[in-house]
Amino acid sequence: MASLPRYELERWWVREWEKVVPEEGILRFYRLALEQNLWGEWELTTSWGRIGRRPSRVLVRVLEDPAIALPFLEKVERARQKRGYIPVRSVKL
Repeated sequence: MASLPRYELERWWVREWEKVVPEEGILRFYRLALEQNLWGEWELTTSWGRIGRRPSRVLVRVLEDPAIALPFLEKVERARQKRGYIPVRSVKL
């Protein structure tokens, strides 16, 4: 019999950024989340799109180790800041 997955909720997190420029019609969001799926595998989910709508794009990457997500998070934070996004949510679940 297969063993049940071990969930490490203390390692899950979510980061969100928004870019709002009403006079130009820009209402965008970008979200990055690290969590485990039903089988205990680590997933880094990236989603982005227009605020108030479902994400226009969602990309899910399966990771061997959650530590792999940290350099990616740093890269995304720099890119979002460079493009004028502001952090709106940072949750450690």
